[in-house]
Amino acid sequence: GGAVAGSVREKLQSCVALGVLTSNSVMRLEVEYCTAKRPSITLRGSSRKYRQYYEELDKEARESLGEWRMLVTRAAQKPRIGAFEVSLVWSHNDYPYKVCLFSKLGSRLWPSSRLLAESLYSVLPRPSDLVCVRVTDASGGKGIADTHIVLQDPDSNLVVRSAVTDHEGSAEFSSIREGYYNVTVQAEGFSQEQALLTLRPGGDTKVIRLSSSPRSPNASVEME
Repeated sequence: GGAVAGSVREKLQSCVALGVLTSNSVMRLEVEYCTAKRPSITLRGSSRKYRQYYEELDKEARESLGEWRMLVTRAAQKPRIGAFEVSLVWSHNDYPYKVCLFSKLGSRLWPSSRLLAESLYSVLPRPSDLVCVRVTDASGGKGIADTHIVLQDPDSNLVVRSAVTDHEGSAEFSSIREGYYNVTVQAEGFSQEQALLTLRPGGDTKVIRLSSSPRSPNASVEME
């Protein structure tokens, strides 16, 4: 026990594929752990054990997940009796996300910090294997937020990845192979752009410039 369940792994993978969980996301492991003097009704166990598991997880995160500068924090709410609940918490475009990775209350098991870290390591996007794209206005200066970017395989037209740009107009794609992609970029108030681009993981950021839409020359995308 103690590893991330398959369904949770799929949920995280879909967050990565949708571009809402990125290597730039400031992530933390939020832990709700029991602090009661008598952690169970049967009076077995001690609150020290919960604290030890928390410290173990904190150490494992620093050692194994240092690439993501992963913090381990205690949950703000009053912990439930017998709880050792671990969630991955982050935000994207000011929207908070929280995915429960492990529940002692649900599984009646203690977590394995090593297995939790390994599961995250296998799913989280790494800075080194990313393709970064930035969408700007015609001047190349101002980034355009909330732009939809779709990558398609040029041979089959299958959609490989899609993402929405952040406040700086940037988006990133993880785990895609080096090669040519049809890239479609769409932002409110701008003409849709399509280009065949070579994308290379770990390479320089690709900048795509948009010109204002002829239909509404004064339109601009409002920045938050």
